[in-house]
Amino acid sequence: MYNSEMKEGFIKDYLRSRVVARTSLYSLFRKTESFEDQWNKDCSQFNQDEVLDMYKDFKAKSVYSLLNYNTILKAYCAWKGYYHKEKVTESYDNINIELIKPCIPEGANKFLSREDITEIENQLYNYTDRAILECLWEGISGPSMIDLVSINKSMLDSKEKTLYFADGRVVQLTDRLNELLIKALDETEYMCYGESLRVKKLIGIGSLYKERDNAYAADSSDKAFRWVYRKVQNFRNHVSIPGLTMKNIHISGMYHYLCHGMQETGLDLKSFLRSDDGRDLAIKYGFHSEFYVDNLTHRFKDFV
Repeated sequence: MYNSEMKEGFIKDYLRSRVVARTSLYSLFRKTESFEDQWNKDCSQFNQDEVLDMYKDFKAKSVYSLLNYNTILKAYCAWKGYYHKEKVTESYDNINIELIKPCIPEGANKFLSREDITEIENQLYNYTDRAILECLWEGISGPSMIDLVSINKSMLDSKEKTLYFADGRVVQLTDRLNELLIKALDETEYMCYGESLRVKKLIGIGSLYKERDNAYAADSSDKAFRWVYRKVQNFRNHVSIPGLTMKNIHISGMYHYLCHGMQETGLDLKSFLRSDDGRDLAIKYGFHSEFYVDNLTHRFKDFV
């Protein structure tokens, strides 16, 4: 890494207060290294034009990847300025989604990628939050989020990696979601996001839905939806990705599996949607209408 001793210090300190994969930080600084060598200065000294030129060359698949990188590099500058009293650029502070959009290669899509989801999960403090994000990506939500909120230990067969819902539905889990649910269902404390790290006791062990101790949530028809909405809003603010919404996470997961299915079968969009696998995928993500083929073709035709 360029200026490796300084960056190692930042990585060590950054990991103390955030649940981030160390490999994600190293990966980012490997990306900046060629530009630092070329311009003979640390990335904390780049001006705005240089930052944007660098982002264009990253050839990121979505604006969300670049927003995530920008958040980390902004934190690196703040750390370096505070602890080492060095003058650093303010370029990263001034970069927003509108400036980043032109850095995405033509033809890139508006959906979150699998890599985006993994990087975001690596920055979340709690297994419950990671499991919620992964459930939405995997199409487990239900009307007003009731399926997601109802998940508990009695439904999970961790050896078979299967969820059994009360109405008879059986959902096969990925290895990743299975492991996250095992840890989330046993989580007893919740680390709050914000300026200062606070740990709260949780009520509802054995269930994905847990309220913090002393927190009050009024019973209502949309209680489940509001609980998930608050969670997503919290970690959307934490990772500074405005487009991280329940809807976009959900539809991005479907897009990912739709592209995978088309690639595996060699079928075009409509043909795959008409197949048994395509119909099962549509149902999994909540598209039950008899017109699902036309509806989904209209939604995804410009992106596949």
